[in-house]
Amino acid sequence: MRNQNTFVVCIALLATFIATIAHAQEARFTTDRKDLRLSESLRATLVIEGTAPLRVELPQQQLDPIADRNWKIQPVGTASVTPLGDNREKWTQTFRLDPYVPGNAMPVIFAAVKVNGREVLPGGFEVKVITTVAESKAENAKPVTGIEELPPPVIDTPGSLAPWWLAAAGILGVLGMGIVWRLRKKSPAIPPHEWAIGAFDQLEQGATSDAERVAGVATILREFIERRFGIPATRLTTAELLATAQKAGSVEKADTLASLLNSCDRAKFAGDVPDDSGCRDLLARCRQWVHDVSPALPGPG
Repeated sequence: MRNQNTFVVCIALLATFIATIAHAQEARFTTDRKDLRLSESLRATLVIEGTAPLRVELPQQQLDPIADRNWKIQPVGTASVTPLGDNREKWTQTFRLDPYVPGNAMPVIFAAVKVNGREVLPGGFEVKVITTVAESKAENAKPVTGIEELPPPVIDTPGSLAPWWLAAAGILGVLGMGIVWRLRKKSPAIPPHEWAIGAFDQLEQGATSDAERVAGVATILREFIERRFGIPATRLTTAELLATAQKAGSVEKADTLASLLNSCDRAKFAGDVPDDSGCRDLLARCRQWVHDVSPALPGPG
């Protein structure tokens, strides 16, 4: 009977031990870095495995007191939970750590974490934090250098002032050109009829074909009408121009103008280009019409 009771107790203890193992929570805090510079940061991972569903509560101060003085820690992203089977899960969170001070073996220990209501110690690791500054040894010291001499003062010589004189001369030259241009611009405008007669003369001497002469005649006529009567002839068709001139009543000898423009239009649109004699006759009639519609010049006296 006594042996039977002992066997029952052993079975109960074994069951309790197995249940404890089944519900055990594991935690580890690791990194893949062994050393880093003071200006760098490292990534560390907190992994917790236990019975599902895992309820992980991180402490407000996530590092132990010693590590907390030397490191700044902050989470990277959010934690992830992965099923492991057998009613267990794995909880993973990545952290970024930045060192405050250098050291050969700087401990990074994570504080106790509550997992499903129980505290678990994840542990930690050690990292060597170095600086880029050389150690203060006698052999690393540079020799004492003498006092550097100051450069001699700059003295303004005529040669050194030459660029300034050139710049001033250039500015004066530009101003002078501007004044000349303004004076020329203010010169009296050529009267419309004088401009037209001169343009007809240049066209008669410089045109290389009869078609070019006829096209030039139409252009000069329209430009003259704009200058003389203020009608936008260069932007109107022949029909629009004649209608505008008739409505305004300001263009004398409108019938003659219509005949001249129609001759130009036939050459341009119908290919009815006059020969050399016809072109000269067209130019003569244009000169006469410009003379007839222009005011008489005041006589001497």
